[in-house]
Amino acid sequence: MFELAGVTLRSMTTWEIRREGELGRTEHAELATMLRAAYPDFPTAFTGELTWYGSRPEARVIGKDGDRVIAHAGVLRRFVRISEGGAPMEVLVGNVGLVAVHPESQGRGIGRELGTRVTALLDELAVPFGLLMCGEHSVGYYEALGWSRLPEVHVRYLDFEQRDPYRVIDEQCATTMVLPVRVPLRAWPMVDRLDWAGSQV
Repeated sequence: MFELAGVTLRSMTTWEIRREGELGRTEHAELATMLRAAYPDFPTAFTGELTWYGSRPEARVIGKDGDRVIAHAGVLRRFVRISEGGAPMEVLVGNVGLVAVHPESQGRGIGRELGTRVTALLDELAVPFGLLMCGEHSVGYYEALGWSRLPEVHVRYLDFEQRDPYRVIDEQCATTMVLPVRVPLRAWPMVDRLDWAGSQV
């Protein structure tokens, strides 16, 4: 529930999990409209029916107010390669991205509910960890949902597919977040290098 002008209103948000192959063009267009509003710093992204900017998700958490999409997150299972001095190892993760709440619907607790449902989806997908990179301004949001910030790590990944799918980015990142899903956090190896083996969601 939330308050508006002193009146307590009940949120009418409904939630669904959709696999990528289940979404039609009309639904992608509705999602793209919301993503454009949520990511104004990417004015050329999410045009028409385009609903991914990096790797395409395999499943999405979608929140609606009536027929209007107001919240979204994408998840893609993948193996990332991590190492610390010795031979690299492959770790299965659920890469989370495109996490957004429509600007007009923020401040109502929808972001927290979205994060909770993403965690449930990661568990349904049976991945040991969730993994993402975010901006410094988003770290607190994810920490409140149970994610942990990793020590600064050297990351290697492809640029967003909608920007330059051939450019390899090789840099230090201080805002890599991991979520223990099917195993405890202590099972995450202490590493200094992380190769995403593609672009991020």
